[in-house]
Amino acid sequence: MIKTFLASRCSLLVVFLLALPVASPAQLVIGQYEDEAPLRTWNSFGLASASSLGRGETMFALADDCSAALSNPALLADLPRLTLSLNGSYSRHALFRYSIVNTGVLVSDKNLGIGLFALDFGGLSFHLKGWTFALTAALSEVYDRPQAYAQSTYQGSPYSAILFDQSGFLRTINMAVAHGIGRRFQVGLGFNFARGELRRKVEDEDFENDITISHRISQSYSGFYLNGGLLARVTDRLDLALVFRTSYDKKSKSRSELRYQAPRAGTDILIEAASDDLYHQPWAAGLGVRYELSPRFRVLGDLTYFRWSGYRVEYFGEREKRDFGPAFKAAAGGEYNAPVRLFKKEAAIPLRFGIGYDRQPMRDPGSAYAIFSFGTGVHWRTVGFDIGGQIGRESGSGRRLEVGRACLSLGVRL
Repeated sequence: MIKTFLASRCSLLVVFLLALPVASPAQLVIGQYEDEAPLRTWNSFGLASASSLGRGETMFALADDCSAALSNPALLADLPRLTLSLNGSYSRHALFRYSIVNTGVLVSDKNLGIGLFALDFGGLSFHLKGWTFALTAALSEVYDRPQAYAQSTYQGSPYSAILFDQSGFLRTINMAVAHGIGRRFQVGLGFNFARGELRRKVEDEDFENDITISHRISQSYSGFYLNGGLLARVTDRLDLALVFRTSYDKKSKSRSELRYQAPRAGTDILIEAASDDLYHQPWAAGLGVRYELSPRFRVLGDLTYFRWSGYRVEYFGEREKRDFGPAFKAAAGGEYNAPVRLFKKEAAIPLRFGIGYDRQPMRDPGSAYAIFSFGTGVHWRTVGFDIGGQIGRESGSGRRLEVGRACLSLGVRL
């Protein structure tokens, strides 16, 4: 439930001040959900399709499909001659403190939830003269927030109302190449073009005086970075992986429209602003391991380091404060492939499980997610599908934020 925290006329003034493009330094640390924060976690490195999701989001040392181009492109050399892949997902996220919600204007008596369906990955890979190439597109980050609406009444009639709404995304187009060096090593490099947008609206209405104050922010993002990886086959059972992603500037063309409308007084004031902003994204690097306990059972582990102390935000000409430190993400999982015969053809049913620990970059309040994953699927020689699920809970902020994600992947291997 959302309710008004301040009286109507006071809230109009507060929203008016909060809506200014150049805000004064915040007295309250929002932490996990700054306006530009991706849903669930700041620590994204590649995209976990259904199979890797089921193994705790382990991606660095095993390629299930061409989504490996986004995490460790060296793995592309292990794929068949031609692969096609699609991944769809449903995610559910709980938030408590963001924007004007639970920071002074609107308050809720519980965490707020948002659910999203997405076709979040598609791509292909192919071999050509000893090299492997891939072209993929992924929904890298989502900036949506639960919509918040509060209405005050006086003697049974609407008196005032406040609306907050935000949506946005970042999409990455990746072109990657991989090559084997002898029998023991594989290397790969990816070229990533990021594009996206964010739309935010705050609207405060005073029904008694017929006054509306609204503020709309629109941002268009663009950026370019490299990612790469190395895979070393130490023994016939043990593989080690090293991956990296370069730092880059996520540039933003930003616009602000602040409007005061009072039709009874014949007043309509529009204040517009535009700015070239940026979000300096830090570099990240990781290690991966895969060990084959038997021909059908393997265990995997990933460890990723994110240099968030180098994160920088410039928003409408002002340097925003983000008290971030280095963060890391650890994941471990297992997979057993059970042989079966379906529709008179040989097939395999993978059984997957995994755990993860995702430390967020905010110094205060400290925050981390503990994750449990599971998954399965059916694979024939040329086609297959996978399903994976993940549930998790945050600790450190005192709100025990819950997250969940389910994926379905379809693939063709020729």
